[in-house]
Amino acid sequence: MDYGSFLELLKKRRSIKRLKPDPIPDDYIDKIIEAARWAPSGANSQPWEFLVVKKKELKEQIMAVVGSYREANMKLEETRPQEMRHAQRPGANVAEAPVFILLLGDERTEDAYPLAAKVNHGWWTLISSLSGALLCMHLAAASLGLGSRWVSAVNRPYLQPIIKKLLGIPQDMEVHDMMVLGYPAGQPSPRIVRPREEMVHRDGYDISKHRTDEQIKQFVISLRRGE
Repeated sequence: MDYGSFLELLKKRRSIKRLKPDPIPDDYIDKIIEAARWAPSGANSQPWEFLVVKKKELKEQIMAVVGSYREANMKLEETRPQEMRHAQRPGANVAEAPVFILLLGDERTEDAYPLAAKVNHGWWTLISSLSGALLCMHLAAASLGLGSRWVSAVNRPYLQPIIKKLLGIPQDMEVHDMMVLGYPAGQPSPRIVRPREEMVHRDGYDISKHRTDEQIKQFVISLRRGE
């Protein structure tokens, strides 16, 4: 793949809020997982495992658990000024999407790291490794013409025990994130991306580019308006 095609793939990948219930070929699911299998990881520890969920009743139960978190989160969001609030869309059809893939992480693989790395930043290396695998999954989905979205609420400490019990996940495995897959049921709005030169510093930090608190606030408001 040339760079231009790669960049177009990155631009094409978006979190899709509404997905069709149409089934996805099993071959597509295998290709998405295969992409993640080749992701970089700390000391090649490969801490990931993948749990594919297609049964309707299980998907509904997972989203019922997530829904309890979303309700509390929406109330919390209401404490912010109106212009700063995240839209907190309910995602009513998420359970109708044909496939969920939960990305699991095994903390025991931290033993692969040099001891100093394990002691000083083992957890962060694990998270970075899993995040890289998840990005590969989303890019692979986009390359196959699929829509995907993140459902990160499954990794909340007070939801994990419920999710683990529901799906029979061992206690020593962590639920890192969940990817919801399906064919897009519409096109998302254009993405807001900051100009490159505003965020690039050369041979040292250019303090003239350091944004003020007010500039950050206005940027967040612009993101909210574009949702």
